[in-house]
Amino acid sequence: MRVRDILDAPQLRMRLLHGEAGALDRTVARVCATDMPDPRPFVTPGALVCTGLVWRQDAADSDRYVGLLAAAGVSGVIAGQALHGHVPADVVAACEKHGLPLLSSPQSVPFSRIIEYLAEQAAETRWRRVQSRADRQRRLLASVAAGRSVGDLLTEVAAEQDISAWLVTATGRVIAGTAPLSEDEIDRMVTTAVTAPRLPAVTTGAVRLLQVGSGDRITAWYLALRPAAAEPDPFGADLAAVTELYRQRTTDRLHLDWELADRFPMPFPEPADAALVAVVCEIHAGGTSEDTRKAIRTALHDALPGISTAIDAEGRIVGVVTGAQDEVATALRRRLARIAPALNGIRLALGVSARHRDEPLTGAVGAAAAASTAARDDEGRVSVRVADIDSAVGLLTAVPGQLQRRFAERVLGPIVDYDRQHRAELLETLEVFLGCEGSWRQSAQRMHVHLNTIRYRMGRVEELTGRDLSRLDDRLDLYLALRTITSQAAPA
Repeated sequence: MRVRDILDAPQLRMRLLHGEAGALDRTVARVCATDMPDPRPFVTPGALVCTGLVWRQDAADSDRYVGLLAAAGVSGVIAGQALHGHVPADVVAACEKHGLPLLSSPQSVPFSRIIEYLAEQAAETRWRRVQSRADRQRRLLASVAAGRSVGDLLTEVAAEQDISAWLVTATGRVIAGTAPLSEDEIDRMVTTAVTAPRLPAVTTGAVRLLQVGSGDRITAWYLALRPAAAEPDPFGADLAAVTELYRQRTTDRLHLDWELADRFPMPFPEPADAALVAVVCEIHAGGTSEDTRKAIRTALHDALPGISTAIDAEGRIVGVVTGAQDEVATALRRRLARIAPALNGIRLALGVSARHRDEPLTGAVGAAAAASTAARDDEGRVSVRVADIDSAVGLLTAVPGQLQRRFAERVLGPIVDYDRQHRAELLETLEVFLGCEGSWRQSAQRMHVHLNTIRYRMGRVEELTGRDLSRLDDRLDLYLALRTITSQAAPA
């Protein structure tokens, strides 16, 4: 209710003594009556204050009293005429000075009637809202029953409420929306959704987020609402409740597919003309419960729409999806990283491997499993390794990280210790030497040192490692060990 609504109520017979148009549109939160010399303990922001002017002894009191009301954030003042027979001009002047609307009530209208009127109007407003909400719920449910898509439903409601709206998963998959979203916008939404102490919550971009579905935030969907202007009618909870029907329908269908696949296991399809990528996901650090496995499996389907998954004998999630190996790995890193804050101590190690031409899919699955094993030793809640096995370096990536480190330490450990003690730069010189394909002259030019310095340092490398740099196999050992050290020392 606004101040203007009380002024326009014929049964109250109010008279406007002062009030600009904007001030009359202020919302009235409640009506209170007070004549205490200091009204501040008895009024609240948005209140319409009824006063009999008992506090006024002379004109100076008006400016002080009305100033206190204005500082308290009240919406306006109703002055009674019973004490003075009229409203003194100094009271009107004070309200004009402090920007408060001033209404005058006749002696025949007690303040209690004004309070009762406001209570009746508030009750009627609440009833209209309840009726409106019930009508809206019936309309939304009827749309679901009629088979309308969630995208159509979201678009219609958003247009009615003059807002932008999206339905997203915890991994950032946009199920429906009224406008495109950038990856950064999705990151902000999902980060708020999975980390906020409670929902609804508001992002830094003024997007209000509601959870669709109760329980685990990893498997929930999120309704994101951005008003175009003023805050719309609070319909978000109703829309979230209806979209939960779609989420549950999707989840039930997915779980049924899993149940059939796990109960009656069949080999993954191997079409000759399709680029298939195998994905293996291992769950570590307290993540072996069935509920956890279901949640992570759901997240994997969210991150890679179209993937087919099963649970192998070791409890790992094994999947196959059409696409390019690097694109699949990139999608997994970006999308699963979004749920990392909600993993609560769980670590995910994933391996990705493409099926090469004329290679059975089982080979790609095995390579992905080896890559996921190597990913166990990586730091971070979510680690994704690609099993590149078409080169010696790629083959080494399929070896568990702990074995890689042991190999590098056995081969280059003496050089690392020697450099630490003597600052001899042997490791750096070896890297340059191998990068120059064993050319002494090119190495010296690149490092800006004398040719004999390179020869001396490489001689020390051979003495410390027991390797002969003229032999291809020894040079390969040094190269692979060096690649292991530099890759593990590089920032993530």
